[in-house]
Formats: sequence, structure tokens, C-alpha cells
Amino acid sequence: MFYSISKQLFEVAPDIKNLNKVWHSCIDWHKFYQSNDDDIEATMDSVWFNQLSQSDQELYRLAVTDSIQIGDRTGIVKVYIGLTHTAEEALHYLSSPLKIVIENSLNDAHFLKSIFKCFRQEAKQISSQIEDRRVIFAMGGGSTIEQVIRADMDSFEGSAFPQESHKYLRCLVLLDSDKKYRNEELKVGITNLVTFLDEHEICYHILEKREMENYLPKEAFSEIEANREFIDVYLSLNSEQKDFFDLEKGFDDINFESLDKNIQELYSDLSPESKTILRKQNLKKFISSDRNDFKNEFPKLFLSEKVTSAGFISRTKHQSNPNELKDIIDKVRKLL
Repeated sequence: MFYSISKQLFEVAPDIKNLNKVWHSCIDWHKFYQSNDDDIEATMDSVWFNQLSQSDQELYRLAVTDSIQIGDRTGIVKVYIGLTHTAEEALHYLSSPLKIVIENSLNDAHFLKSIFKCFRQEAKQISSQIEDRRVIFAMGGGSTIEQVIRADMDSFEGSAFPQESHKYLRCLVLLDSDKKYRNEELKVGITNLVTFLDEHEICYHILEKREMENYLPKEAFSEIEANREFIDVYLSLNSEQKDFFDLEKGFDDINFESLDKNIQELYSDLSPESKTILRKQNLKKFISSDRNDFKNEFPKLFLSEKVTSAGFISRTKHQSNPNELKDIIDKVRKLL
């Protein structure tokens, strides 16, 4: 993330204590950018700059030289200390980790980590910051995501945080579409959540497929030992059928002709035997024989060495957006 210092900061006595904290704690994770001559002059003439060590002053000069060399980037500066943020606001914002909120078990993070690993070149910075806990994952089931975010917003109270509380959030929300077929409308709960996220300028991504599980490349299914009959029928489905199939529960256990007409149409080419298997069997008890553990255990398959970028590309090349996974990476990178 680009941050800068405005000359306006020095028109009154600057908050040297917090400005020092910003300089020393944030420069490793974010990029200091300053190319405006007036801002540079005001900074170098300031009490703050002149109390810096020689090494920090040299670091500042190198950052300014680099800023001038890369050209005008003022449009992507998110934190302009003295203009958009006070030094204390900037400290809290820049030093906080990016939080990626996912819906189900924290094991769902394996899906994202797998994408970052497989598309290593594009996601190198993300993976590094995950290791350093600069990117963290939080769980907020579909009905509680808003509560999780509101709780974070409520923490920004008092005179130190004069802006609207959502302005201090560093957050991305990843949502399952929960669609049972391509053209199904999003559920009311999802549209209400999207409205909330839009109103509070919070970045989000709604998966094109039904759920994260639907992105698992076919190669990884060879590691599933239980219920191979069910798995083999699933693997025989075409790409779009796989996209919207409920891997955990299968079809509702009712007559196929009683299912939603759109679902019937999507799976109309299946044999009666395949329909019966997908209706009568499921993966709820994925590993355990006495409890439903699919949501906790299935995502671990994304850790398999058999999951590759080629496998992900194969699972997404037919989509409306075949570049969806790289778009997710791009959304995360822009928030770092």
C-alpha cells in the first residue's frame, strides 16, 4: 500500500511520536511515496525529519528518489498523513493486518492459500505476508459476517478516530454464491450483506461457483477413499454441473422430478442410476463415521500436492470469468 506525508502535516506541531512509529513500523510492509516538491521541502525542513537518525534520513531520501523515478502515483496513495489521516490514524490503519473473512470453518482458508501457492508469481507478496501474519483469516458464517465487521468497526471509537469507523477497516470478504444453477438469483441474505458491504466500502468477492469445494481440481479427488461410487459419478459430470452440485449433501432425497425445474434441466442427461446415487449418497460423514465433518475435513484436500495451477485453470476456463482466481489474488494485492 502506498502512503505519503503532506505538507499540511507541518502547518501545526506534528505528532512526532506517532509519526516515528509509522516510519519505523510500517515502512517494511508498505511503500512510502512522496514526489511533490512542496511536500518534500516541508518534510525535510520539519522538526520531525531533523530528529531522525542519519540512517532514517537516508532511507527517506532513497524513498523520495525512488518515488520520482517511478513517476506520478498520487492517484493510488491511500494514506496521506496530514491530509487524509492524522499520524495516529495512519499508524492504526497501516499497522493492522489485512483480514480476509470467510464463511465457514477456518479450514476454508486452505482454498485461498492453495490459490496463492499455485499462482506463486502473482501471489508472492500475499503468501509472504500470510507467513508474517500481516494477512489473517477470520470466520464469519453468512449470517454473522456483518456482526464480525460491525464488531471491528465498533473498536474505532473516540477522538483518535474522527472518520466513519469503516474507513479504518482493512478487510476483504469472500462469499459462496450458494447457487444451485448458473442463473439462480442470489439469496436475500447475500444481497442484504452485499448492500451492507457496498454502503461501508468494504471489498468482497462472490464466488462464481456454488461453494469453494466446487473449485477442487479433479486430480485431488483420487485421495478420497470413502464413498467412491458417489465421487465417481460426480467426476463424470460436465463442468457446469460440477460448478453447482452440492458435494456435501448431494441431491435432495426426493424424486428427481420433484426437484426445481432448473436443477432437473441442468442434470437432465444423467442416467437413472447416477441420479439415484447422487440422491441417496453424500459426503456429510467425510472421514468420521459418527459425525458430519465435511466442512472441516474436505477443504484440507486443497493442501494436496495434486492441486496445481493447471488443475485450477481447468476448473475455471469455462466460467463466465475464467480469470476469477487471479482476480481474487488481484483484489487481495490491492489491499496489502
